[in-house]
Amino acid sequence: MKVKKMLAMAAAAVMAASMVACGAATSSSEVSSASTETSSAAEQSSSAAEESSSTVPAGNADEHTVEAIKASGKLVVTTEATYPPFEFQNKDGEIVGLDASLAQALADDLGVELELQNIDFASVVTEVQAGNADMAIAGLSPTEDRKKSVDMSDLYYGGGQVLLILEENAENFTTAESLAGKTIATQKGAIQETLMKEQFADSTPLLLPKFPQCIQELKTGTCDAVMIDSESAKNYMKTTEGLAISEVPVETDPAENGNAIAVMKGNEDLLAWVNERIAEYAESGKIQEWYDAAIAEADAAGVMGE
Repeated sequence: MKVKKMLAMAAAAVMAASMVACGAATSSSEVSSASTETSSAAEQSSSAAEESSSTVPAGNADEHTVEAIKASGKLVVTTEATYPPFEFQNKDGEIVGLDASLAQALADDLGVELELQNIDFASVVTEVQAGNADMAIAGLSPTEDRKKSVDMSDLYYGGGQVLLILEENAENFTTAESLAGKTIATQKGAIQETLMKEQFADSTPLLLPKFPQCIQELKTGTCDAVMIDSESAKNYMKTTEGLAISEVPVETDPAENGNAIAVMKGNEDLLAWVNERIAEYAESGKIQEWYDAAIAEADAAGVMGE
């Protein structure tokens, strides 16, 4: 699905329901793929992360308004650059992708320098919440839990969720019931984790810090499926042989189905400005342009299969 079409759908939903977005959290520490013990430990870690997020001291929103950012001369944006085509590092170590282009455009419109911080996914939102960054742009999906700690912009990208499996298992996994007792991997703390608990309660979750790790576990047979957004799934299929999208449906809430920008809770000034920019970029075709460029660069670099 082309981004422009998805954005049009998202924009319609925004007008109809004042839709806002939010996202997920994870850690970037390396983990070994293990067994049910891995899943249990990951679930405990996720719960601890959620509790930690709820106790993060809130920063001062007045220090992150449009005028405050202009006065500082710098826009500080957090991300976690292992999620192509949204954010990843090129051969020179530069952070590129749709989200990086979006962040740069926002900084340019503000007339300030961009400071793009590549940090643990678990911290991209809490750093905003604590007032250590102005916003987070990291492929964040809209969930009610996220909106408890930060405010979220309108969607700048819309897409569904799917289950990525080995092609050889396409006929074996056709219903949610067929995945009962099977292991499904996804990024810890992401919207996919919640969807797995709600729709695949009889499956075993394998929660990992990064999506590339999930794909690796699928290839080695440690897990049976990976829950991931549809566009990323298609891109992994381009560079990793033997993958397929399962016909098992993943139901999603349209208001939470896409990516948005996180700003500090109560920062209405910056939120309104960001929403204006998103609408402008979508209307002008810039988001589609950035997305296409990100796909081409990710394909050329072969990063989707890492």
